[in-house]
Amino acid sequence: MLVLFGVAYFLSLFFRTVNAILSERLEADLGLDTASLGLLTAAYFFGVGLAQIPIGICLDAYGPRRVQGVTLCIAAVGIAIFGLTDSVPLLVLARTLIGIGLAGCLMSAFQVSMLWLSADKVPMANGLYLAAGGLGALAATAPVNFALEFLTWQQMFLLIAVVTLALAGGIAAVTPDPASTSKLSWRTRLRTLSMVARNRRLWRYLPLTALCFGTGSAMQGLWAADWMRAVAGHDANAIGWTLAMMALSLTVGSAVGGVLSLVLERRGFKLEHVILGSACLFILAEIGLAILPPDRSFLPWLLFALTYNVVTLSYAHVARAQPTEGVGSSNALMNSMVILVTFTIQFGLGVFLAWAGEADPAASYLLAFGGLIGLQAIALVWCCYPTARQS
Repeated sequence: MLVLFGVAYFLSLFFRTVNAILSERLEADLGLDTASLGLLTAAYFFGVGLAQIPIGICLDAYGPRRVQGVTLCIAAVGIAIFGLTDSVPLLVLARTLIGIGLAGCLMSAFQVSMLWLSADKVPMANGLYLAAGGLGALAATAPVNFALEFLTWQQMFLLIAVVTLALAGGIAAVTPDPASTSKLSWRTRLRTLSMVARNRRLWRYLPLTALCFGTGSAMQGLWAADWMRAVAGHDANAIGWTLAMMALSLTVGSAVGGVLSLVLERRGFKLEHVILGSACLFILAEIGLAILPPDRSFLPWLLFALTYNVVTLSYAHVARAQPTEGVGSSNALMNSMVILVTFTIQFGLGVFLAWAGEADPAASYLLAFGGLIGLQAIALVWCCYPTARQS
């Protein structure tokens, strides 16, 4: 059961990042400009963001078996449409459906770990789920290039649609329902959502999580490849190699972050130390990308990918301050805002680069990094300030 939910999150990260490798083919086959490519890619995050709160409420009401089984079927439909059409509006719709269908993968996985693991193992399990997602990002790099030697990208998507349907069936078949499902009315559930939304810990960690994860996802999912091509002058093989190493770093960082949180908590540290430390390292990596010569960018990109997903351990930290019946709603509310920020950053970068990037891509990316680093630094201070004041 745990493995199947990990595979679902694997798919979620695969589709979040696959357009970085497909971007040149999509531009050539569909005649896309930079802004249109940004919209097509960001539509996935728009769908994920739209579905978060309804899925979170349904997870509390019906459990992860029913919710994940149904939403994966929606994802399969979107994946199939993406493989069957060359109409840009339909492709945007398909990416949105894929986002809606895969929107519950992380929340369902977190819900499963909360339901069937002891509380001290939940952060480690969540870190391992994030690592499974990192493997999905890795699969969206060099393996996709290899697959495209034998298949068109349309055929590849149709094959994945079949796999997604099979995964939905597997989850529905082997996952038990919770021992007791709450019979609260929908009005009461909305009141629970309102109560969850007033949690101070959520609002402390949400801005930092959204900005770090949003920047990391937007760059690794699309714009890092553009930076490597336009600023560093890398060819397709170098870009594919670097993206693969970033995906491996994402996987390792997620797994190590989860295990490290368990080890450190047993030695008297707190989960927030792992979260804030990862955020600081992520900002440091961005500063390195902004100020170092492009030919020395490999290590900053690895540190960039190694750390941004670890910041999302804040979900478990926030959920600990919520009532048990509100865990799904808490994860959903937080994830909804995080993903919508990710959509805004990815689409916004596309619009900004289309407007300012053609004449001097290096200067445009420097300005973009500077703005994002400034926002993240403010969010980091906001996150640390209450702790410092209490101390």
